[in-house]
Amino acid sequence: ATITGVYRKAIDEYLNDKENYKYNEYYEKVLRNCANRDAITQFFNGVNDVTTGYYNGRDEISNQDFLGIVLDYDEKTHIAKIEERNYFKKGDKVEIFGPNTETFLYTIDEIIDETGESIDIVRHPMQIVYLKIDKKVNIYDMLRVNRIL
Repeated sequence: ATITGVYRKAIDEYLNDKENYKYNEYYEKVLRNCANRDAITQFFNGVNDVTTGYYNGRDEISNQDFLGIVLDYDEKTHIAKIEERNYFKKGDKVEIFGPNTETFLYTIDEIIDETGESIDIVRHPMQIVYLKIDKKVNIYDMLRVNRIL
């Protein structure tokens, strides 16, 4: 989602104003922070033989940047229902982004669990929690570690 979103924005910016288009270093930073950015041609060139394998000896290390996904948002209360993907805690500064949401910074001030209790840490995969986010977010927007903004 991150990679596709960055390329979509860059292409749209170029097509909307070719004469004044300027390279966006922020987009490059976002792409460089994504896991699994190494690539080979695979089957793109029509070759399907032993050379299309991807055996470069690297070890995959998950960067765990993806923290959660928005399942719902109440515009009246500004409460977002979040499904956790990786550990986060009260006080963390995160980025929220999505296909229809411009990336913005958000500091997690309070976390409410499904029982209505305030908690400090979200550490159980797929745990449902609620965050008050004053800026409108959309279903399927994502939270990630802030490494760029």
